[in-house]
Amino acid sequence: MVPISESTFLGYLHSFRGFAIINIVAIHSIVFALLGSSNFNFDPKSPMAFINELLFHNSTIYFALISGVLFTVVLKSKGYKNFYLSKVKYVLMPYLFFTLIFSLFPRNTNDWFALQPDVPTYFKAVLSNYWLGKADFTYWYLPVLIFLYLVTPLLNFLLNLKYGGIIFLIIILAPLVISRVEVMEMGNSLSLPTMIYFMGAYAGGMYLGENLEMKLSWIRKNYIAILAIALISSCALIYIHQIDFNKLGFISLWSSLFYIQKMCLSVLVLLVFKNLGNQQPSWLHRIATDAFTIYFIHSFFVAIAMGSLIPFLTYTKISPFNIILGAVIILIISMALSMLFALLFKRIFGRYSKMVVGS
Repeated sequence: MVPISESTFLGYLHSFRGFAIINIVAIHSIVFALLGSSNFNFDPKSPMAFINELLFHNSTIYFALISGVLFTVVLKSKGYKNFYLSKVKYVLMPYLFFTLIFSLFPRNTNDWFALQPDVPTYFKAVLSNYWLGKADFTYWYLPVLIFLYLVTPLLNFLLNLKYGGIIFLIIILAPLVISRVEVMEMGNSLSLPTMIYFMGAYAGGMYLGENLEMKLSWIRKNYIAILAIALISSCALIYIHQIDFNKLGFISLWSSLFYIQKMCLSVLVLLVFKNLGNQQPSWLHRIATDAFTIYFIHSFFVAIAMGSLIPFLTYTKISPFNIILGAVIILIISMALSMLFALLFKRIFGRYSKMVVGS
């Protein structure tokens, strides 16, 4: 570890962003390793698939929470004009760039390199994919993120309202009864329950960011109880998986328990990074800097890495160690290639690369 000077963005929050993107790439790396090892006959109920879900499912909550924290700690003081201008330049424009690229390839074919049949079909796909977050299977979160940006002034108003705390608490707790639509189930990314679900995490981040030092001090005093809640929710997830039970009326227990688990882990991991002070991991800092680019492009490199490892992944004599090692290799390769991709664009576009690829 080497010292990283803390500016207004705060080093430990930057480290947390790096932690979040690693978790997101990890779940996809393991899924693709499982796909490659089974000739694409993926069993979501297999033990390894469940362990992957238990550890990494809903890691997007980390991104939602840290976005809320950063708004109240850093961006709020700069005003809404700068807030929205930065989101247009550094989120919506890169999102458009990658949507333009991935929309070249129709999603309703098994041929990864088949192109759209004509220009009108391509532009129709671009409009649909950008609006619905469908250019890539990871882009479902972008319409949700845009929604979070749009409701930020309302949430900030409630946060500072004299009696707005009660409403704010309801928003944070809403995901316990309003379940997100899972990606596998999702016919449309513009799902209001999903947006409300992640709004809870975003609002939780905004609340945490208000008097951050005081909140982290409280978390430090109560970390054992928070850790216990995270462990209990994890055990509950294991139990409902074993008995194959999820729905309680309109509520998905799976969704609710993952929300509890990931929110608890969020504040605990944040506390760990806070305790490191200026000694943040330099390698994690570099990953965090390229987090948006990694999010946008990693699935492509995950697929490429998986394809190159098929002979190893299907070598059943050492299963499941080949799958575990293969997933780690896919994770490392996809992260490294995504960062190399970001570096290439930085060399070409300089400071403007952030408006093209997000970093």
